[in-house]
Amino acid sequence: RIARMREPLALYRALLRARAEAFAGDVRALAASRGEIREKFEASRDVDDALAAQRMREGREAEEFIRLHVVQAVRDDVGGAFKMRVEPSHVDVTIEGARESESGSGVREGTQGVSA
Repeated sequence: RIARMREPLALYRALLRARAEAFAGDVRALAASRGEIREKFEASRDVDDALAAQRMREGREAEEFIRLHVVQAVRDDVGGAFKMRVEPSHVDVTIEGARESESGSGVREGTQGVSA
């Protein structure tokens, strides 16, 4: 039973680390993401093996998404523009099929995706 707990625990910790890096300095986002991660793991505590495997895959995908695609943006008090903290892990990330939207969001095909 302990061996079965190691992988979920490692994933739980990886998710907490990813969200801590992605939302550094944002107390509200840190608390909300910690609660969401804990809620998902608690809801998966007593599921069968097939569902547990599916949720582990989803958790690994979520950790990778947070680590590679979530970039925190903070509004500049002076000019009102957003400043982003882009890490080296974000530089080579692209979103397939992304193109500049009609609303002028500035996301172009082959450019880095940004979630704020």
